[in-house]
Amino acid sequence: MKSTAKIALSLIILFFAANVFAAKYASIGVKEGNVRSCASAKCSIKFKVWKYTPVEMLGTSKDKNWVEIKDFEGYKGWVHKDLLSETPAMSAKSDANVRTEPSSTASVAWIVEKGYSFKFLKKQGAWLQVTDDEGTSGWISQSVVWGFTEYKK
Repeated sequence: MKSTAKIALSLIILFFAANVFAAKYASIGVKEGNVRSCASAKCSIKFKVWKYTPVEMLGTSKDKNWVEIKDFEGYKGWVHKDLLSETPAMSAKSDANVRTEPSSTASVAWIVEKGYSFKFLKKQGAWLQVTDDEGTSGWISQSVVWGFTEYKK
């Protein structure tokens, strides 16, 4: 009986530890936003982000109005909570082809530069159907993007 209780307790601890350390993601929900050096509109702008940019949420300010974020390249900063969205999104990790169909032999619809952001639509095998802020859609290999397909708060 004691070993069963120890196993059950270990499983419960692992379950809660996994949830505590699970990454939390969001995307930018406005056309353009500023990432700041600290949690205030008075702080300097470190860099800009655009709609559908996926970010990892690292923490919040004491007043809960600002969120510390990290992008796919590891750059960190603070954004106001109103800039964030639950929309699943991706960023290209390198220059990449967006194709007309989910296949490496399909025609190239357009080529995107590293950092280009998309809204995730659906997955088919190792391919993701995406659309950009202008409504142009296509398929991109999962191997060349960073982001999330499901909102995790």
